[in-house]
Amino acid sequence: MRFSHIDAFRAVMLTGSMTTAAHELNTSQPNISRLITQLEKETKLRLFMRMSGRLQATPEAHAFYRDVERAYVGLTDLERSAQSIRKLGTGQLRVGAVPSIALTVLPAIMHRFATLHPKVRMSLHLSDSVTIAQWTASRFCDIGITSYISEAIGVDAHPVLKVDGVCIVPPRHALATHRSPLTPQDIAGEPFISLSHGDRRHIDAAFTRDGDDKRDLTYEAQYAAAICHMVGLGMGISIVNPIVANCYKHTGISILEFRPRIQFTTYILTPLRYPNSELTSDFANIVKQGLTETIQE
Repeated sequence: MRFSHIDAFRAVMLTGSMTTAAHELNTSQPNISRLITQLEKETKLRLFMRMSGRLQATPEAHAFYRDVERAYVGLTDLERSAQSIRKLGTGQLRVGAVPSIALTVLPAIMHRFATLHPKVRMSLHLSDSVTIAQWTASRFCDIGITSYISEAIGVDAHPVLKVDGVCIVPPRHALATHRSPLTPQDIAGEPFISLSHGDRRHIDAAFTRDGDDKRDLTYEAQYAAAICHMVGLGMGISIVNPIVANCYKHTGISILEFRPRIQFTTYILTPLRYPNSELTSDFANIVKQGLTETIQE
């Protein structure tokens, strides 16, 4: 007994006609008739008979149909369960992100996601890129958003945005009105606030390319959000991701182009060797869209 037999039988019982049942199942009337004949042979039951040219279900058919409907209720529950899993994943999304993203554009991205998946519970976990990679590899987080990758084991890392860094200058500083772009020579002798993680090497390389580094390396900080506040207080100059800089304009900082170009990359991490749920994939797509829109504003 195959599912096609049961499907045909149920359709005939519901419509009272093999022709209409064939239309409902997108097949032909002879195919429905053949399936019903095969089902009668399998069950050894007389299911239908014709009386005055009309198809009539036998008492055996009605008894059999009650059991068929009970089975279909179970199948419907399974379909609903599968649909829920497809749409909602596990019903919870754990996001790990570096503060430069989590404290700037990520809340708006999460809000957009929540409007599409209102029943999904989300939790946000902040740390540095290395820790986010570890959390994602261990599946503590379903998805990670980092500013660099460093010997990340157990994750798939996908660059989703590459942007040129910008130079941020304190309010009322002489360079604030400088004609952009700034160069390493313009910053010679100025107090400089350095990032203390992986992106720092790219910044330092730009200042040592043509000779000695003439910056006054007074401060360093782990996160660009803190650096923007420090620059706003007049503590020094820095080079950061423009996504972060644009979100901290309220501190009064001036945002200027810088040459040579220093590229900042944002990565999305997912656990290696585990397929992504539709929930995770949807969130990743919204992150990409949100980051791109932020740069285009």
